[in-house]
Amino acid sequence: MRESGSGAAELATACAVCGGKARVSFTELEVPHFGRVMQSLLQCRACGYRHADVMSLEQREPAKYTLRVESPEDLNARVVRSSRGRIELPELGITIEPAAEAQGLITNVEGVLHRVLEVVESCIRWAENENERRQAQKLARRLRRIIEMAESVTIIISDPTGCSAIISEKAVREALDVQEG
Repeated sequence: MRESGSGAAELATACAVCGGKARVSFTELEVPHFGRVMQSLLQCRACGYRHADVMSLEQREPAKYTLRVESPEDLNARVVRSSRGRIELPELGITIEPAAEAQGLITNVEGVLHRVLEVVESCIRWAENENERRQAQKLARRLRRIIEMAESVTIIISDPTGCSAIISEKAVREALDVQEG
């Protein structure tokens, strides 16, 4: 991934949360095997709020990408997720749905797994009963095993805007029926 010749642009704005002074930066990037994207990042100095997104600068068709994660190389597969992208880990029963405040990201499969693990670890701390705590602990153990490559998993990204992708020769791309999501 590299920045295009245009570099980054930055603007001053008001924070949507506290109304304080915030800055939004836009950086054009070239993502190999995916194309040109615009990464935006809003950061508020007053309250610390931040919001990131990734938008394709090329026309894209709705798409679904599936990758079976079975090797350390698969953990390194690049993941581009727009704020409209949905991520699924079907063997774990996990679906990350886009929402009004969903953020885009550029990371790799391992980065996605670590983000999910952070949420599950929060669930362990905030569990309302012992059964919820045990279920979350079990899920956290499985996620750690996957990150350590002791267990495999499937990752699926679906995006009606076509702005999300899993960039790997092993990833299977399909047209997305926007009726099914």
